[in-house]
Amino acid sequence: MLTSQTLLNNVTSTSQSSAQDSLGQLGEDYTKFLTLLTAQIQNQDPLEPVDSTQFVAQLAQLSQVEQAVQTNTQLETLTSQISGLLNLGGTDLLGRDVTVQSDVVLLADGKTASTYEVGAGASNVTAKIFDPLGRNVRTMTGLPAVSGTSNPLGWDGLDDYGNAQLAGKYTVVLTAKDAAGNNIAIQPSRSARVEDVRFREGEIIFGLDGGETASSITVKSAS
Repeated sequence: MLTSQTLLNNVTSTSQSSAQDSLGQLGEDYTKFLTLLTAQIQNQDPLEPVDSTQFVAQLAQLSQVEQAVQTNTQLETLTSQISGLLNLGGTDLLGRDVTVQSDVVLLADGKTASTYEVGAGASNVTAKIFDPLGRNVRTMTGLPAVSGTSNPLGWDGLDDYGNAQLAGKYTVVLTAKDAAGNNIAIQPSRSARVEDVRFREGEIIFGLDGGETASSITVKSAS
């Protein structure tokens, strides 16, 4: 038998779905609840009447569900508005060059636009360049270890034997050590062109030249 309390429990358990759907369903259930409540009062045993405080408690519970659904609706609207603003904010970088944290090295005409930042105390910086097949084509040692600034990677597009490599996308693995051989933090970056802007799971994602994607939080500067 369906009672007002049973209906109320059903409403509460399903209120976690989409706020808009819940709000519409809530209006129907509210009417059903009042109809059942009225029927229970009219048909209750006069010798053992239902405690009126139960009805008040049920109404209060239904009101709490309604408030929660309304809050979810407002949050969904706010999220949508914020998403739109973030997308709008990211579009101003379309077609512009940005410096982004990345281990991608784009080689074109024997030149690259990759740099790196190294922590204080480094005395030995090494870079290994890998081609698209994962082969280590070049190992560079004795690179600049100046902290607090962007050091150019300076790869000339040649492999370890002096052979020119094809233009395209490569990967760099950097290591930095101090005089005692301890690892020092090092972060590669590159200059990239923003080709498209996307919004995914609450953050702006940039599509960069070379087919790379990067979160907006990895963008260090723009020009």
